[in-house]
Amino acid sequence: MHALIALWLCASMTLAFSPPTARRRASLTPRGAATARAPPKRLLTSDLGKDGAAEEGGVVVREAPGKGFGAFATKAFEADVTVADYVGERLDQRDVDARYKKKDRTWKDRAWVASRRARGVGVTGDYIFRVEDDLYVDAEDPKHANWCRFINHSADANLRVKSLAFSGITGEPRVWFVATRDIAPGEELCFDYGEDYWFEEDKPVE
Repeated sequence: MHALIALWLCASMTLAFSPPTARRRASLTPRGAATARAPPKRLLTSDLGKDGAAEEGGVVVREAPGKGFGAFATKAFEADVTVADYVGERLDQRDVDARYKKKDRTWKDRAWVASRRARGVGVTGDYIFRVEDDLYVDAEDPKHANWCRFINHSADANLRVKSLAFSGITGEPRVWFVATRDIAPGEELCFDYGEDYWFEEDKPVE
């Protein structure tokens, strides 16, 4: 009996005087990052780790209240610096009409849709960026995209988007994001989709 009491007292004293190391470490991470969930594996792009972090990009993708998932800065970005490029499949108007509007689909289009659904990837058209007439960048499929597909809308945006139909470096269209102001670690990265972004009769617009 005396031995049991002694063991209990010893354990209680150890707990009482243990330094709160976990609490100190948690305070060094962006608020909410320690508990927020990362995207499921099927939505992870090749530049994201299992925890949703893109270390080279200085961002982490995690739950954003009321938005699903969002991209949050893990480092500071200065105003006017290029943050990242929006990467995805290059589509023309025929591709958009066939794949998202189910117009004159070929067997290749149907196979494309089946492949996405088999991998748990949506076919919504919500990730299309129109560079110019007959030229689009589609980042809905994580296989062809990067973390920028998780950038959400905000009227008080800290990013602006730029685009070129032809990049002299790659020979491909380029879409990229630039910081509109200094961005601190922990801030969600957002840009203003604009009033005309939302689909009207499933037609993608700028």
